[in-house]
Formats: sequence, C-alpha cells, structure tokens
Amino acid sequence: MKRILLVDDSRVTRELMKVYLIARDVTLLEAADGAEALAKVKADPPDLVLADLRMPQLDGVGLCEALRADPRTRGVPVLILTSERDTESAMRARSAGAREVLRKPIQPQPLLEAINRHLATDAARP
Repeated sequence: MKRILLVDDSRVTRELMKVYLIARDVTLLEAADGAEALAKVKADPPDLVLADLRMPQLDGVGLCEALRADPRTRGVPVLILTSERDTESAMRARSAGAREVLRKPIQPQPLLEAINRHLATDAARP
C-alpha cells in the first residue's frame, strides 16, 4: 500500500485532501508544517509528498530542498500545492525539486491524475 504525506498548515485543507484520497488504496500521513514533515520523511520516507507552498517554520520550497539534499529522500516525489498565481512561485518550487505544482483550490480529478502519474513513474523505476 502506497503512503502519501499531506503537509499543510491548514487543518481544513488536510481534511479536504483526505476526502479526495480516502477512496484510493493508500495510507495517509499528515504534517502541519514543513519542519514536522521533514522529520517524518527522514524517519520513514513515504511514496509521495503533497505539500503546501506557504507554511510556517519551513515552506514547501525549503522542504523540497531539504529532501533533495539527502540521498535517502532525494527520490521521494513532491507535489506542491499553492494559491499563488504568479509563475515565479511555481518556478521556485520546480527549481527546488518539486515534480509538479498544482493550483488551489485543488480539484479532485487533476489531483488524483497527478498522484497516479507520479506514483506510476516511481513504480516503473528500477
């Protein structure tokens, strides 16, 4: 069973994501900010991380950079969620190692397609 870590400082957003993902055959983990997420990923890397761009303590870009700097977590796909509309935010997230940037408000279908795409890509790797 695949493990997905949801990282967002908004409990409401995390609950909404859980509603979208509950029908999938996955284990959902949660973190309220990037620092908590980084500790959880380093302890036991999930198969995919869904992280908000803007969070206290450690934002989504900082989380991506920290994961890419560690050989144990370098390959964990990170999808960034953001309400930012400027292209600079998306470019910063991609430069930090995010596989994809999804715009809030998140719609279920694009979210599930992105998750499937990145979990399938990782499953195909040797």
